[in-house]
Amino acid sequence: MKIICFLLAFCPLFVLGQNQYAASLIDTSLLKNADAVIRKQRVEFNVKSPGEAVMTETRAVTVLNDKSSYDVLVLHYNSFNKIKKVRGRVFDAAGNLIREVDKKEIKDVSAISDFSIYEDSRVRYVDIDYSEYPYTVEFEYEMNYSDLFGYPGWRPQDFSTSVERSDHIVSLPADMNIFYKSLNINVEPKVLTLDGRTHYQWSASQLPAIKNELFAPPSAELLPLVMISPSIFEIENYTGSMASWKDFGKFMLKLSEGRDALTPTMKATVAELTAGATSDMEKIEKLYRFLQDNMRYVSVQLGIGGWQPFDAGYVEVNRYGDCKALSNFMKAMLKEAGIKAWPVLIYSGEPDYEISEDFTTSIFNHVILHVPSENCWLECTSNTTPVNYLNSSCSDRNVLLITEEGGKLARTPNPSTTGNFKGSNIAIKLQASGEATVQVNTVRKGSKQEWHRSAVKYYSTEDFRKKFQENSSLPGFTLGELKVDLDKNSPTANVAFTAQVPRYASKAGKRLFVPINTVNPFTDIPPANEKRLHPVLMRDGLSETDEISITIPEDYQVESMPNEPFSLATPYGTYYLKVSQQDGLIKVERNLEIIPFRCPASEYKAWRDFYKEVAKGDGLKLVLVEKKT
Repeated sequence: MKIICFLLAFCPLFVLGQNQYAASLIDTSLLKNADAVIRKQRVEFNVKSPGEAVMTETRAVTVLNDKSSYDVLVLHYNSFNKIKKVRGRVFDAAGNLIREVDKKEIKDVSAISDFSIYEDSRVRYVDIDYSEYPYTVEFEYEMNYSDLFGYPGWRPQDFSTSVERSDHIVSLPADMNIFYKSLNINVEPKVLTLDGRTHYQWSASQLPAIKNELFAPPSAELLPLVMISPSIFEIENYTGSMASWKDFGKFMLKLSEGRDALTPTMKATVAELTAGATSDMEKIEKLYRFLQDNMRYVSVQLGIGGWQPFDAGYVEVNRYGDCKALSNFMKAMLKEAGIKAWPVLIYSGEPDYEISEDFTTSIFNHVILHVPSENCWLECTSNTTPVNYLNSSCSDRNVLLITEEGGKLARTPNPSTTGNFKGSNIAIKLQASGEATVQVNTVRKGSKQEWHRSAVKYYSTEDFRKKFQENSSLPGFTLGELKVDLDKNSPTANVAFTAQVPRYASKAGKRLFVPINTVNPFTDIPPANEKRLHPVLMRDGLSETDEISITIPEDYQVESMPNEPFSLATPYGTYYLKVSQQDGLIKVERNLEIIPFRCPASEYKAWRDFYKEVAKGDGLKLVLVEKKT
């Protein structure tokens, strides 16, 4: 009887009756801030062996408005996992069945990325075409896994989604084990061992919707989540463990064994390239330039190729590779030159979850290279990035080094506020008509030069000029000369351009109203939010300096201008603006620093006020008036 009662605890609590999905049955507390309500969700992940599992999911969601995407089911699959069935039903607001999802509505398309030449990834999806809100969609599917690299975690809700009931079950042979980490939810799994299998069940009910806000911490800090990793897993003929980062690193090391052999021709090339180099850093720079000049990034994601690099010979012959293959090729060249390098697993992009020592997971999407002797980081997929520079998509985050002893956590460099720098000299020659000729010379560093470096490489001259003009804050102008000089050895770009602006200043009778800063104004004021819920997070800092000179038309004189320096000093940043007049010129000195920080929700208004004041300072105007004759 005890066993029967325990098993009942593993069954979902469904509302009985013909109209179990009636929107009127939803507790009003679940409607606040909600675009959708999960009525029931049950995921069962049944592990048969370290390399085989079956996952089923039944999910019913009441969609409240067109902001929700729960009316779409998207299933990714490849050679490792196959979809066995997909079913769907649609119910009206009263919970009455409208229709079954027709097989013709289930689309099956390739998921090849635009940077790949071949992938075995595909997507099966259903998009419910119904707009009489509220309504309920119910999906059910089954997916078979033939190789296991990780287990699906439990994420009971997304932003703006409330939950009536969610269950996540992992079942596996009793001689296997799992590791899990709970975030933002205090729920321990119910555990049952029966008939040689161990069952884990996480359950939650009556979860109110969580509002998403701009400049908030990543979702892993705000939404309930249970991350799950296997103690042992198999992928093709390889066996690995996630008992520790060291063990996981050993598995990744095993995948690349014997794949760094260079041909005699390539060995000779390495010797030739490094001949005469007086330091290891000089050797690194020469080999990295060879990689950039001769190899290109193309993704090939097929089977285990999503994790295992193609060997160095493949890259040498084909002159291309994905992030793993190019990093492996660079590592092989460095090894031939007597320099040790380690592959690095990293999450590229805005990180949703920051990996930590206490939990091992495979939540990575990119590979770079690290040379420990020089503390040098190499982005091997870029043909333009300077040596030892990581773009903002890879900077300042925890990563996994694949060393000879296994995995080891490290952190990529933080370019800091001063590292992301933009300094401009701006000369404006103003005409009595309000027209102006503008000449700008700008030095950009760090993240402030990344777009220009990439655009020069991948856009045609015409497209680059068009994109440059679209991104400018100058009003309706004609772009003249545009020149970009990229420093190959540092993340620095010098950008110079001229522009003819027909309506730079506004004319009213005898007066000209002249904006102080139209080339680089700060306008990104966060929206007002008197009921802020989440902390404020600013990951990236920046530093800007501007020297602006405005030549006054001969027949005009200054009637009014800001006479006192305008300065701000806050925990969120600093700002300084000084306007002065000398010999027919208006001189403007401007400095802005945005400091990376985190502050509680209660400081949102103070933080926003700082941004408002910066925008106010950048929006100041001079008033010129015609001289009396």
